Amino acid sequence: MGRKRMFMLSGAVFVAISAGAASAQEAQPAQGENEIIVTAQKRSENIQDVPISIAAFSSAQMEQANIADIADLGRVASNFSVTKPGQAANVRISVRGIASSSNTATEPSVASFVDGIYIPRPGAVITSFLDISAVEILRGPQGTLFGRNASVGALSLRTAEPEQSFSGRLTGEIGNADRYKIDGYINVPLSDNVAVRVAALRQWFGGYWHNRLDGKQFGGADDFVTRGSIKAEFGNVTWLVRGDYAETRGDGGYNADFIASSISPAQLDALQARLGGLLPDTEIGDRNANFVRVGDLRDRQWGVSSDLSLDSGGFTFRLINSYRDWTSSQLDGDLGYLPVPLVTRTGDYDSESQSHELQIISPSDELLGGKLDFVAGLYYFEEDYRIGEGFNLQSGFCGLAASAAQRPACNASLVSPGGDGATDLQFSQNVKSYAVYGQSTVHLTDRLDATLGVRWTRDEKRGLFDQKVNNPFGAALRAAELTPLSLNDSKVTWRANLSYKPTDDLMLFATYSTGYKSGGFNSGGGTPALGQRRLFAREEVDNYELGVKSSWLDDSLQANLTLYRMDIGGYQDRGFDGTSFVVRNAGSLRQQGMEFDVVMRPVRDFSVTASLAYLDSKFTSYEFGPNLPGLSGTQDLKGKRVAFAPEFTGNVAAEWRGDIGSNLEWRMNGNISFLSDYFSSVNDGNPQTIMDGFAQIGARFSIGSMDERWTLALFGNNLINQSFCSSTAYQLLDGPLGLRNGVFPGSTAIRCIHGEPRTYGASATVRF
Repeated sequence: MGRKRMFMLSGAVFVAISAGAASAQEAQPAQGENEIIVTAQKRSENIQDVPISIAAFSSAQMEQANIADIADLGRVASNFSVTKPGQAANVRISVRGIASSSNTATEPSVASFVDGIYIPRPGAVITSFLDISAVEILRGPQGTLFGRNASVGALSLRTAEPEQSFSGRLTGEIGNADRYKIDGYINVPLSDNVAVRVAALRQWFGGYWHNRLDGKQFGGADDFVTRGSIKAEFGNVTWLVRGDYAETRGDGGYNADFIASSISPAQLDALQARLGGLLPDTEIGDRNANFVRVGDLRDRQWGVSSDLSLDSGGFTFRLINSYRDWTSSQLDGDLGYLPVPLVTRTGDYDSESQSHELQIISPSDELLGGKLDFVAGLYYFEEDYRIGEGFNLQSGFCGLAASAAQRPACNASLVSPGGDGATDLQFSQNVKSYAVYGQSTVHLTDRLDATLGVRWTRDEKRGLFDQKVNNPFGAALRAAELTPLSLNDSKVTWRANLSYKPTDDLMLFATYSTGYKSGGFNSGGGTPALGQRRLFAREEVDNYELGVKSSWLDDSLQANLTLYRMDIGGYQDRGFDGTSFVVRNAGSLRQQGMEFDVVMRPVRDFSVTASLAYLDSKFTSYEFGPNLPGLSGTQDLKGKRVAFAPEFTGNVAAEWRGDIGSNLEWRMNGNISFLSDYFSSVNDGNPQTIMDGFAQIGARFSIGSMDERWTLALFGNNLINQSFCSSTAYQLLDGPLGLRNGVFPGSTAIRCIHGEPRTYGASATVRF
């Protein structure tokens, strides 16, 4: 479908929704199951009254859709995705096709928050969900109220708070791939004013994949997560204190099948000969691998937070303090993903952060005769971040990566000084961030509101990059370098919004907002040394939106549409130079499209939710973009689509429940999610990395008591066992291995990083 036609269709839908809702019966929306409460503007509001494109899900909705972590949210929220590449610490959280570059010291484009606490590293939010009460995905820049690095959106998780009633839940679960899970919580009131809540989760997972080379299962991990919270309410003072701990241990593995069609038959034959007659697995979707696998992953994090609020004269004064510590250590399996040991990598990541925020929130609809609402605050954030990375040359390295003349010396170097620790990288970074913000809404009439928000942010960064090469042949992977780094930046971001409600069931809005992601440092090694080219400048976003939110038929139908355009300047892109990734300011990028969300409940026990997003993505300038593998120089990527930005994403889900007598009920949920073609690797326009679109189907069936005291359920995701590549990667050392230019100039060997195959299981839950 052409771009113009798509936008004309979006405009027609916009007008139809507006006209339909305006002519619908003007009844007060029913309170209850259809009402979704969000906190996107620092106060609790009905999602239909908030002029922001939001996808929000309650704990019950996530349970019915089999949502276990943030990666699963991509199945129920359009224009949102989470990609897990090779290292667990490098996670891409994307909104409207834009994400951080996966360089672990690069700031994310989508800011993540748990209970209002900023989580600086995306790798620290991928643990299993535990006692989560709600999730909000805010599309578009949220630079005024959320601030740091919410340049294209924000992800907000809210955990359940202690309540003044005794309750608890215990769930046991069993699934394929040797997965076992038990989780639950207990809520205990200690007095009329104080309550505590403790939740815990334990999961054992063997892994989806089988390695033919050693006969072992891999890709699994064991998780332990716990959280405790205490809430005290004394008159107009409320104090909520939380503490949490999470740990993951496993092999950190993923299946990276070799795509045989990415090279010529002659190259494949030559590779097989060099590997002594062996070949990596080339059958996409069979869950098998055939490469050296020695990985290990240990991930640990803990944190404490305090949320103290005082209500005085209708105003709320809120002080939020937090401290968090995250450590991740991973030994990657052989990076060549070949049946001959080539090179392994160790990665250690340690983040210690603290944040402090003081908010003042006005009473709703009271100031100046009900004409003014506002939120204002002061914010401070600091993080000490350290990365250690080393490459270890294995026994097959010299035979595959070194020339015939160099092999004797290379083999000798594996004995002395040795292959382990051939390169050693130490990177450290300190970040201090200060902000002042405010947002006011003026109720111009009973139907017309104007909102203006402004935030001033200053970031101060200091770093040191220290790369040592301890084995002369490690220079093929990294160059020795010692570079001190320093960066100071400040920026004013703002948001202007006009919203109009011609009826109680219809809201029209227009928004202009800006986003900001601070500059930073390349934390990865490279060849040659980068020096001061390790610094890259900030990224800025100008966002334009037109939207409509509507409720029809006494709130049994909600239809929301947002048209948007984001112009991104100084886009921080990540290019591959054959051995490493380098982040730089690429140029300008335009993301524009629409987001359409529908919730329909025609009868009490049946509901349908649907979401569709269209995204037109292109670089408006990228003059010196990275060239295809093996080709010298650069290329102009103007007009090319950004990677991981499918033109269409969407989902449809239906839920039906009924009474079967004897105080029992059944419940069924069926859902389908889909996306269109997308580039699945770095931004170089390589047609080899285009992945075909696909769809996934999920379902859940449960039976239980009407009062939900107990429930038995069967569930499954990707039930048609759709095989797909969540991302692709270029073969390490593809040049020395002779794998370039076999299909066309600039072609190379491609690895498919597999997404999750079919999963299914059963669960039993008791509540008290």
